[in-house]
Amino acid sequence: MTVFEKTKIEIVGLISKALGQTVEVQAANLAPPPNKAMGDLAYACFGVAKALKKSPVEAAKDIAAAIKPAGLVAEAVAAGPYVNFRLDRTAFSAAVISEILAAPDSFGAASAKKGEKIMIEYAQPNTHKEFHVGHLRNVCLGQAAVNLCRAAGFEVVPVSYMGDVGAHVAKCLWCLKKFHAGDKIPENRGKYLGQIYAEATRRVDEDEKLKDEVAEVQRKLEAREPEWTKLWEETRKWSISEFEDIFKELGIELDRWYWESEVEEPGKKLVKELLKRGLAEEGERGAIIVNLEKYGLGIFLVLKSDGNSLYSTKELALAELKFGEYKGIGRSIHIVDSRQSLYFQQFFKTLELMGFDKLKTTHLAYEFVTLKEGAMSSRKGNIVAYEDFRDEMTARVAEETGKRRDDWDDKRIKEIAWTVAEGAMKFGMLKQDPDKPIVFDIESALSFDGFTGPYVQYAHARLSSILAKAGGLPKEKVRGSADGPEHDVLAAVARFPETVSEAAERYKPSILAQYLFDLAQAANDYYRDVPVLSAADDERTHRLQVVEAIRVTLRRGLVLLGISAPVEM
Repeated sequence: MTVFEKTKIEIVGLISKALGQTVEVQAANLAPPPNKAMGDLAYACFGVAKALKKSPVEAAKDIAAAIKPAGLVAEAVAAGPYVNFRLDRTAFSAAVISEILAAPDSFGAASAKKGEKIMIEYAQPNTHKEFHVGHLRNVCLGQAAVNLCRAAGFEVVPVSYMGDVGAHVAKCLWCLKKFHAGDKIPENRGKYLGQIYAEATRRVDEDEKLKDEVAEVQRKLEAREPEWTKLWEETRKWSISEFEDIFKELGIELDRWYWESEVEEPGKKLVKELLKRGLAEEGERGAIIVNLEKYGLGIFLVLKSDGNSLYSTKELALAELKFGEYKGIGRSIHIVDSRQSLYFQQFFKTLELMGFDKLKTTHLAYEFVTLKEGAMSSRKGNIVAYEDFRDEMTARVAEETGKRRDDWDDKRIKEIAWTVAEGAMKFGMLKQDPDKPIVFDIESALSFDGFTGPYVQYAHARLSSILAKAGGLPKEKVRGSADGPEHDVLAAVARFPETVSEAAERYKPSILAQYLFDLAQAANDYYRDVPVLSAADDERTHRLQVVEAIRVTLRRGLVLLGISAPVEM
C-alpha cells in the first residue's frame, strides 16, 4: 500500500468514526483542494449529507468537529460543504521518502497483480512503405500503454499486425521491376523500398492506364506465381529488417508479429463458416456481409463479390488466431488511427456475435501528425519519413550540445543528442491526448523550457548532478521535516502511483506526461528556494533524500513513457 493510499484510508476511517453510524464514506470523494493553503486533501460531503438528512455545510461542520486527528492527519477544518485535511508534515515526508528509497526501481508499480490479461496491438506499419511520423505516434502510444498497464498490475501481451499483402505491395513491386531492375540496391533497403512505393503511387496517379499493369501484378501475386512470389519474399525481408532496427532503436518490444499473409486464406474459410452459422449473408452482387443495421452500425462487408478478401476478412481470422494462441485475454486494445472508428465498431460487434462476448474491446484511436515546418523529406508532399525526422532532430541537438559542452568528445555528444532527441520526439507524441491532432514544432519540442521532454529530462539531470556533487546519497536514517516547499514537492511525489494507475486505466500517457512536467517545475522551485549542498550537515542529508525521492519519481515516469532519464545534459 502506498503512502497516498494509506493517507486516504486513514481519512476515510476518521470520517466514518466521526459519523458514528452506518454511512458509506467514499475515498473517491477525496481530492486536493483548489488552493494548497486550504490543506492537502478535501472531502466532499454531498453524499453523506444526503444520508444524514443535513445540508452539506452542516455535515462538514459536524464531521470536522468530531474528528480527532491521528496518524498522518494533523488537522480537519470545515470549509463550506468540504472538510479540509492537513497532514502531519514531518510524518508524511518521512513516510514518502522511506517508501521510495525502499524500492526505487518499482515505485509507482502496483503492489499486487490484477489477475487480468490485456493484449495491446500496435506498431502496424505496412511492408513496402516507408516508416513515417504517423507510425511514430502509434508506437510511442502503444509502448507507453504497455508500460503503464504492466506497472498498474496487468499482464500485458504486446503484439503487432502488419500488412504485407495487397494492392500497395503489387504497386511497389510493379514499379521496382519495371523501372528499377538495374538499380544498385542501397544499404537501407527498407527506406529504398518505401521510396519506390511513393514513386509508383505518383506514376499511377499521373497515368491511370498503368492501373491495369498493377492489377495484373496483384493477380500474379495472389496466384502465387513463382517469379513474383520470390520477389515479394525478398523485398518483404527488406522491410522487416528496417522495422526491426527502428523498433530496437525506439525500445519497442513485441511478443508476436502477426501478418496479413498468414490470415488471408483462413479468413476466407472463416467467412464461409459465418455463412453456415447464419451470422453472415449474401449481399448485393454476391458480396458476403454481416448485417449490423439493427445495432445502428450498417452493413459490414467481409468478402468481396469476386471472392477476394478484405481487411475485415483477415482481421476476423486474426482474432481467432490471436485468442487461440494467447488464452485468457480479458481486454483487447487496438491502437489504430481515428479514420478506422466505424470499422472497429463493426468489427467488435461482429466478434461479439461470433462468441467473443466476454472480451472487452477498445479502439484506442489517435489523430494525425503534421509538422509546423511542413514536410522535411517528402515523396508525395505529405509523408515525413521517420528517419529524416529523427536525423533532423538529432543533428540540431548535437549542434547545440557541442556549443555548450566543448569539453565533450563526439561520441559523448552523439549519445546525449540521441537521448534528448528521443525524449523530445516521444514526449511530443505523448503529451497530447490521442484523440487530438499534433502539429509538431521541432524548435519547441527541443526546448529546455516549457512542456517538453528535454525540460523533464533536464530536471532529472540537474537532480542527478546535485547528488553526484554530494558524493551520492548518504546512508542515514530517514527523518521528516515540516518545511513548506519540501512538503509541497513530496505531496506531488506521493501522487505518482495514483497517476500511473489512472493513466493506465484510461490508456492516456498524456496524464503522466502532464504530471511529470508539473513535478519537474516543482523540483526546480524546490532547488531554487531550498539550499541543498550548502545546508548544515543534518539538513543537508535530509534534503539530499528529498532530491533523490524526486529524481527517482522523474526517472520512473520517463521510463514508463519509454524515455531515457539522462544524468547529464
